[in-house]
Amino acid sequence: MTSDQSTHRSAGTSPAPAVAALDAPEAIAAEVTAGIAEFLESKADEFRAISPDAAEIANALVDFTRGGKRIRPVLLWWGYQLATGEGFDRVTLSPALAQAAGSLELLHAAALIHDDVIDHSDTRRGKPSLHRQFAGLHAEAGYQGDGESFGVAAAIVIGDICLALSEELFETAQTTLGITPAARALRAQLRRDVMIGQFLDVRAEVMPLDDDRIAERAWEVLSYKSAKYSVEQPLLLGAALAGADEELLREISRFGLPLGQAFQLRDDVLGVFGDPAATGKPAGDDIREGKRTVLIAESMNQLTAADVEVLAARLGDSGLTDAEVTETMEMLRSGLEAVESTIEAKYAQSLSVLEEWSDGAARIGPEARRQLTDFAHALSFRQS
Repeated sequence: MTSDQSTHRSAGTSPAPAVAALDAPEAIAAEVTAGIAEFLESKADEFRAISPDAAEIANALVDFTRGGKRIRPVLLWWGYQLATGEGFDRVTLSPALAQAAGSLELLHAAALIHDDVIDHSDTRRGKPSLHRQFAGLHAEAGYQGDGESFGVAAAIVIGDICLALSEELFETAQTTLGITPAARALRAQLRRDVMIGQFLDVRAEVMPLDDDRIAERAWEVLSYKSAKYSVEQPLLLGAALAGADEELLREISRFGLPLGQAFQLRDDVLGVFGDPAATGKPAGDDIREGKRTVLIAESMNQLTAADVEVLAARLGDSGLTDAEVTETMEMLRSGLEAVESTIEAKYAQSLSVLEEWSDGAARIGPEARRQLTDFAHALSFRQS
């Protein structure tokens, strides 16, 4: 045990109720997926009652939400279990918990729809992005006006509707789960942070690379656009819905935040070096989109002044040739080792918390520890 761990223990942290094992991620994902589909089908009937044309909204959302890793729903579910321990009433609570978890997936879908518009992305999970789909619909139907503008407008509105539906589904879950002040505050904070993170990302993309705060701002975007919202906050929200106290929420944050940072650092690596067959995105996509990531900041520390000038000219240039993208990818390998080392360190930091949770007070059992470790490894070292 490290001195930091010993000091933390001596502070008198009260353990969560013991959790022998957590529900399987596959089972959680299946229940949440079924719940989202059922909810969206019910909304489709409401939309059709307004206008037959409005059925396109529900059809698009059903298709868009069909895929995905369900990371946030699983973590919300597990946060709830970590706070309730073996007292988790699965029969009574699972449907409502699936609704709360599904609401996060709809929030995520709304963010992705808007993100693809902002980044001018042509694909999402190997298929045309939503605004591209509606641009195609415009052409197929022979509509008047500009097809690209129609696609963008449709995606923005459908993203807004998806966000509203996320709130509706969360409110439905509250009828069974109830709501605590901490859960209400965390839900609001989650929504706020991901939107501010998106703004910070947009702002960072127009920063000159010689800005002294490039690395600091890259970490801001990483933390608020994804790390907190993808891992730490779903865990915290699930625990808060179960009535976790501030002490337990702080403990969960110690595990969740560094893991979220490792998750997003891996995403940044995949955005440049990922296999398109696995990621569903073109190779070097972040280069053409002009992302100012930690990988960019670390690479700049290793590049010559001349190479930095080349990098600055290429970042955000959607017209780069494949050869130029490949050449730029090779330049960015200079920062890859530092980013991989940081991912390893953040992953290890999260595992050290699990080690503490398994010792002494034994807030989690061996099986729960294995599940959390496997999930943490999958997030930190995934290929897609």
